[in-house]
Amino acid sequence: MENNYHLSNKKAIYYNMKVYYEAIGKEYYHFLPLTFHIKEGLNDPQFLKFEQLYHEAQDQSRVTLLDQLPKFGKNLWIVKPGENTNRGCGIQVSRDIDHIKSLVQNTNVNGNRRSYIIQKYIEKPLLYKNRKFDIRCFTLMSTIGGNLQGYWYTDGYLRTSCREFTIKNVSNRYVHLTNDAVQKKLDDYGKFESGNKLSYHEFQKYLDSQGIKCDFVKDVTTKMRQLVQDSMRAVSRKVDPHRKHASFEIFGYDFMIDEDLNTWLIEVNTNPCFELSSPYLARLIPAMVENALK
Repeated sequence: MENNYHLSNKKAIYYNMKVYYEAIGKEYYHFLPLTFHIKEGLNDPQFLKFEQLYHEAQDQSRVTLLDQLPKFGKNLWIVKPGENTNRGCGIQVSRDIDHIKSLVQNTNVNGNRRSYIIQKYIEKPLLYKNRKFDIRCFTLMSTIGGNLQGYWYTDGYLRTSCREFTIKNVSNRYVHLTNDAVQKKLDDYGKFESGNKLSYHEFQKYLDSQGIKCDFVKDVTTKMRQLVQDSMRAVSRKVDPHRKHASFEIFGYDFMIDEDLNTWLIEVNTNPCFELSSPYLARLIPAMVENALK
């Protein structure tokens, strides 16, 4: 869809959601991780704000923003390219301010302007068998007769890591990034779950076996659906502005859950992966696409 980057671009979704939540009297960092968009390197006002917060957190100072943030934790951050990237390219986790500076100071890459997203890392995610996971779900946005509409597909899946989770080693991408493009490089890919994928039903059985009081469909997918609805409202005047007679697009939304069962929107993807990398996805993906085209 025209101007779909307002959803799928990492910096655009941050700005759009921030403006939307401010308009309804909420703070975005209760739904998306705390974010700084760095456009002008180390002298960028957003970087200076981040650096101040970083040092205050190091000193365990009590400041207004830190007081408002839900369980700030340690000074652990994830740095991403601000422009469209996928498959985990250019993403690094760091707790060292000098390392973060080295990542964001170069604003010209191969003659192209480059900005960066510095985002608070979710340090205490809910784990599956001691391994990190995220959740991929699908939505459809369409314009019919000049009306922009959004649709939520009920089923989705979990993407798991091959390595046990720890924040002691932040340089190990196989611990921290659950993208298929990253995990597939390991010999252990598919060893624990077929294609490193889990259905919602399989995950619910695990929660029950661990005595974790969580109805995944009721407690988690309901929150994910609300965040999807918020994101679509945030961009409703920007995506497909000319309201073409008939247009549509399937988006892949990625979420995480922390150990307190808070649900976080991580990013939105255009052209999401439809690879049938497990028997479960071989059933889910074709059914989802068929449903979208009905």
